Amino acid sequence: MTVTPAPRSQAGASGVAFLLQLERRLRLLQDTGEILSLSAQLLGQRLGAQQVACFDIDQSLQCPTLQHAWSEGLAPGAAGEYFLGDYAAGLADALAAGQALAVSDVASDPRTAMPAALATFARLGIRAFLNIPIAKEGRLAALFVVHSSAARLWHADEIELAVQVSERVWSTILRARAESRLRALSATMETQVAERTREFGRTWNVSPDLLGVLNLDGYFEHSNPAWQTTLGWSVEEIRTTKFFELIHPEDLPRTHAAWEAANQGQPALRFENRYRHKLGGWHWLSWVAVPEGEKVYCSARDITVEKKLEADLAARNSERERLWRSAQDLMVAIDADGCFTAVNPAASAILGWLPEEMLGRSLFDFVLPEDAAATRQALAQVSREAMPSFENRYRHRDGGHRWLSWVAATEGDLVFATGRHVTLEKEAQSTLLSMQESLRHSEMALLQSQKLEALGKLTGGVAHDFNNVLQIISGNLQLLQMTLDGDPLAAKRIASASSAVERGAKLSAQLLAFARRQPLKPLVTDLAQLLRSTEELLRRATGETIETRLLLADDCWRALVDPHQLENVILNLAINARDAMNGQGQLTIELSNSVLDSGYAARHADVAPGDYVQLAVSDTGTGIPAELLDKIFEPFFTTKSEGEGTGLGLSMAYGFLRQSGGHLTVDSLPGHGSTFRIYLPRSLEAETELPLQLGGPVLGGKETILVVEDDVQVQTTVVDMLRGLGYVVLRASDGESALAIVGSGVPIDLLFTDVVMPGKVASTELARQARLLLPQLAVLFTSGYTQDAIMQGGRLEPGVELLSKPYRREDLARRIRHLLANGRHVTALHQYRAQLAPQPAPALPEGRHILLVEDNADARAMTSELLAMLGHTVLAVGTAEEALPLLGTPGLDLLLTDISLPQMSGVQLAELAARDYPQLEVVFSTGHAPANSGVLDPQARFLVKPFTVKQLQRALLPPGQ
Repeated sequence: MTVTPAPRSQAGASGVAFLLQLERRLRLLQDTGEILSLSAQLLGQRLGAQQVACFDIDQSLQCPTLQHAWSEGLAPGAAGEYFLGDYAAGLADALAAGQALAVSDVASDPRTAMPAALATFARLGIRAFLNIPIAKEGRLAALFVVHSSAARLWHADEIELAVQVSERVWSTILRARAESRLRALSATMETQVAERTREFGRTWNVSPDLLGVLNLDGYFEHSNPAWQTTLGWSVEEIRTTKFFELIHPEDLPRTHAAWEAANQGQPALRFENRYRHKLGGWHWLSWVAVPEGEKVYCSARDITVEKKLEADLAARNSERERLWRSAQDLMVAIDADGCFTAVNPAASAILGWLPEEMLGRSLFDFVLPEDAAATRQALAQVSREAMPSFENRYRHRDGGHRWLSWVAATEGDLVFATGRHVTLEKEAQSTLLSMQESLRHSEMALLQSQKLEALGKLTGGVAHDFNNVLQIISGNLQLLQMTLDGDPLAAKRIASASSAVERGAKLSAQLLAFARRQPLKPLVTDLAQLLRSTEELLRRATGETIETRLLLADDCWRALVDPHQLENVILNLAINARDAMNGQGQLTIELSNSVLDSGYAARHADVAPGDYVQLAVSDTGTGIPAELLDKIFEPFFTTKSEGEGTGLGLSMAYGFLRQSGGHLTVDSLPGHGSTFRIYLPRSLEAETELPLQLGGPVLGGKETILVVEDDVQVQTTVVDMLRGLGYVVLRASDGESALAIVGSGVPIDLLFTDVVMPGKVASTELARQARLLLPQLAVLFTSGYTQDAIMQGGRLEPGVELLSKPYRREDLARRIRHLLANGRHVTALHQYRAQLAPQPAPALPEGRHILLVEDNADARAMTSELLAMLGHTVLAVGTAEEALPLLGTPGLDLLLTDISLPQMSGVQLAELAARDYPQLEVVFSTGHAPANSGVLDPQARFLVKPFTVKQLQRALLPPGQ
């Protein structure tokens, strides 16, 4: 935009004349408003402007006070509008330095061409202006402004004239203000003096303030009695002592300054100093002194106590400030809206937030949502009464939270609160409670475990003695049955007694299961398949009125467990459920995988963390009362009516599962049924088949057997059984006697010894030393109470043969025949090797590639060596599981396998071989007659133990040769 030059006002002499005329007219005025009004009008008209105004500047250019404005063509603006915003900030330094500013066009001048400033100028109708600052003692005191509604060029003489007018006007204003204050003060003082004169007589003597009339020489001509009361000095002492002599040295400069001001005519003085007391010490006095003529009228009040209180208050405030800044606890002030108005520096250390980041924000921006309701309730409570203690969680800057324990009180509209950081205490308390709870559970579990352990030892000992008694009765009944000569009544009675013995044996087995002393034969078992195979049995046991459901997960893990014993446990739980439902309800058996963590293990002392197969048996019966849950696993405890149960079912299940490394729990709610959960450790091995059971006819022999039994009656019964089978029997009552017989040189084929033996030589040590003397000696243990001597982890040690009491004559005969056959077989193999060793047979061109499967290590080694001597190539393993991957070995001609193997039997191995490798020949090696071997194939080839070299060679010939 083009700036139009304004018509120049007359300069030079006319300007000086204008100033003289203005000054003469201003001297006639005393009112500030009139001075400003006249000067603004004359200057505006002189410069051809539309508005002239004067502003007082109290603190900064941002906060001006409009004193007066003359306008002609422009609307007067409100105080502060013109100077707010970026414009004032940009020009503040120049104005404060006393520089006059001239803007010819606000739209083009870079100092004003900001959007916010232009909007203000447009609203006020201003296009050009002059700013004339008045600076006094280095501070901007006032600002004169000249506004033009049109853009114009300001000339130097116009600016100089505005500056001269501003200076003169401001000087006139200051003079007028001073004279006004002086007149007002003089009038006030006159009034006060007149009033004092009237009341002097009444107040002089009774006033507690120190009153006096001081002459210009510094002596009090008059003083009231309060001087002596306050300072101990008499009227005469005060009159004859120059007042400077009684003032504290540190206060003399201040007092001298006041005295000089009074001498120079300052109408009223106020100051403080310390006066010496006649008896020593100093008193603070607050003075009001009014000079009048050659006198100074004084009044002083003793403010010693107030000064002390001020000092104490200052000290306390300083102490509070130090406490506020150095306190480790969080200190805050909260207004009625719940916003922080003050936060001490501890916020940074505790919460990670700077105090300034929290100021003005709601406390609920920091309180965790879960604690918000309780915090609001606490705030409502503290508004009515002091809050003794309250805890909540505050959000930390790092995303976590911190626990704070608060005490709070109100003062006015604010709540002042102190929060102690208690996160570590809360965590420690939580850990302690968890440890205490865990310890309580552990103590209860330990007590229960110790109780059941003690009961287990007791029942195990009882079972041992009971089994010995049953063995005597059973053996004699079987011997007696052999002597019957067609007497049906005697046979019936013997059968009844034998049935009672079997029931007693079952009861004893349950006691041993609880005591964890039963011999287990664990196999890697698919529990889902086991449950499917027993489903029909379970339905028959529970009855048609019970709905039985099997819920089996598809991907259940395998477990290492004795399948027969587990079937008994499941059947027992099902029968208990049937009885609890009174024959009507739903039985649910669920199978799933479960991972027990360390937290669960901490609450159950008898289980370790890991992978488990969970088998849950649930019913809809009457449930079990809570006070009985800790007793249900104790032997002989039952909730059934008398005669309906032995109380051994659950105790047997508990002992069996503990012995198997498992875990058993029960959840029950009276009226809603019970759930028993069985946890068995997961096995990563391949599933194994059930071992082949020994069968066939009862055969005896002519071998010599050494029977070692400390119970005389049991010993007699066993000896009679074995002699009835044709064996030569030697007997001993303890390990030392048995060793003496073995060391005598008498040929012995088998050692049959009780596990629990008196004396210094234990049964295991007896077997070890006997085999050193007789390497081919077969050993068979028997016991009614299996001890750890022949067990490892609740299971029989590898290679140990055990016949549990009470046993039948048939079981004894078959087991001894099996062991003797294996023993003779190994002996014969040693003999054949010795015969062949001096003159080894040449390698036959028709030598075959043979896979030998034999679980007896000695027999396997001897047979392998014989086959090698006969020119054959041999792969020898101890189990069917080891043999399976070798069936596909290139060039393999023949599988030579024992039938009785530890897990999968030789018969099952042969079936798999025939299915996958039909060209592979199979020869079964067994100590039983082929008819009793369990092999159904009539074309099967057998090698009966013990065999000769010729028999071995003949068995290996290809079919048709």
